[in-house]
This record gives sequence, C-alpha cells and structure tokens, in this order.
Amino acid sequence: MTFRQSEQVRHDQVNLIGLLNRIEKTVTSAGWQEEDTRQPAWVNTQGMLQKLKYAKKLLRNTELNAHFSDTSSRQRYQDFNKVIDRLEFSVLEVDKCVTPKPVLPSPVLPTLPLPISFAPASMQSVIQPKPDDDTPPLLTASTNGTATHPAQDLLLSPSDTATLPPIKPIKPIDPNSALLPPNLPLQAETTRATASGTPAFLQNSAALQEEMSEQLAKMATQLKRNALHFADSLEKDKAVVLGAQEKMERNFDVMSKERVRLRDHRSKSWGTTWIVVLSLFIAAIGFVMTFFVIRLT
Repeated sequence: MTFRQSEQVRHDQVNLIGLLNRIEKTVTSAGWQEEDTRQPAWVNTQGMLQKLKYAKKLLRNTELNAHFSDTSSRQRYQDFNKVIDRLEFSVLEVDKCVTPKPVLPSPVLPTLPLPISFAPASMQSVIQPKPDDDTPPLLTASTNGTATHPAQDLLLSPSDTATLPPIKPIKPIDPNSALLPPNLPLQAETTRATASGTPAFLQNSAALQEEMSEQLAKMATQLKRNALHFADSLEKDKAVVLGAQEKMERNFDVMSKERVRLRDHRSKSWGTTWIVVLSLFIAAIGFVMTFFVIRLT
C-alpha cells in the first residue's frame, strides 16, 4: 500500500467515526422527525438515509484496505456495521410514517371543451341535400333530422298505403344514348360558369406567379451578366499569372547560372586564399628568424 492510500484510509476512518456520532446524536434527539417550518420531516429522513449510505461507502473502503492484525480491529468494524444497520432501520421506520402519499393530478381531458364544427353554409348544403318533390314526407323528415318517429310509426298501415300516390313506371334506359358523351353546349356552359365563379384568391395567385416569373427573369439576366464579368476577370487574372510565371522562370534560369558561377569562383578563390595565407606565414617566420639572427650576432 502506498503512502497516499494509507493516508486516504486513515481519513476515511476518522470521517466514518465522526459521521456515525453525528447521525446517532441526531436520531436519538427528540423532535428531529417532527414537521418544521423550514423543511418537512420526510426531507430530514431522506437526508439521514443519504448520510448512512455515505457511511456504508466509507466503511467498505476502510474494510477493503485495512489489515486485521488482531481481533479487536475486526470486532470494531463489526460494531460499525451493527450501528449503521440499527440507525438505518430506525430512520426507515420514521420515513415510512412521514413520507407523503403521492397524489395524482386531476385529469385534464374532462376540462377540455367539445370540438365545434366551423363548416361553411355551402359545405352544409352539400352534406345535407335538399329533398325532392317526389320524396315521401316520411323519408324527408328522417333525412333532414327535424322530426323523429318511433319504430312502430315507421310501418305503414293498409289505410296509409291506400293514400300513397301511384308509383311512376321506370322507362327503360337506351344503352346507346347512355354511353354517349354530353352535348358540347353543356360543356361550354359549364366552363363559362366555372370561369365566372373563379374565386379571387386564384386571380391573386396568378398575378403573384406572373410577378415572380418577371423577377426570376431579371435574376437570370443579372446572373448571366455576373457570369460574363467573372469570365473576363478570370481571363485577365490568367494573363497576369502567366506573365508572372514567365518572369519566375527567367529568374530561375539566371539564379541557376549565378549559382554555377559562384561555385566555380569559390573553388578558385579557395586555392588563392590558402596561397596568400601560407605566403604571409612564411614571411612572418622569415622576419622573426632574421630578427633573432641580427640580435644574436
């Protein structure tokens, strides 16, 4: 075990003992589970349970890292476990008594108003067709929904059947005439009626579409002009780039030639430099030797 781990175990032991002492004093004191103006009792019990959970964590850490050299240390940890279990049992008993029961909220669906139909009169006339003259009064009343009759009154008596108007014979349908399309004047009248009854919003939408088409045409013209302008600019930039490329190629050729010339000059000047240095060195040695010969003689 490292030094840091041993220090952490020692701190956990000290914190565990202090925490258990504070919890035991709080639980044994009278009135801690009563209602308070600042916070209710179930908040206190929940806080105690969280503290006991933290105490269990500290005890588990110390037990894992502790070395039981004798039976006294093992007995001490067992006593800690018993104290924690006893305090947790008492706090749970109090928490069961003071915890408020959950109250379900009132349903919202009954408070919502019933949906109201906002269908226009034209739609209602389409949904509820007008009765024909040949329809019996009984069927008309049941269709419109204005009068209701019991089930026994729906059956006709012999006297009612005698008063009914005679049924008109149904003429046979000519298949040739039934398959023919309607006449052209009817189509012209239908088209004229549709054109005359065109709503105002369709006319507005047509005008809006024309205006948008004009704007799109203007935008297309402007985009074409921009494309031509950008093409001219790109051509000019391309010419400038080509000119710069030619200048850089010429500069590169000149620099290559100068580099070769400097390399040759360096090789030549290096030899002449050594010759000059050696000549100076020899002249200095000759001067010194001449000076010593003159002094000695």
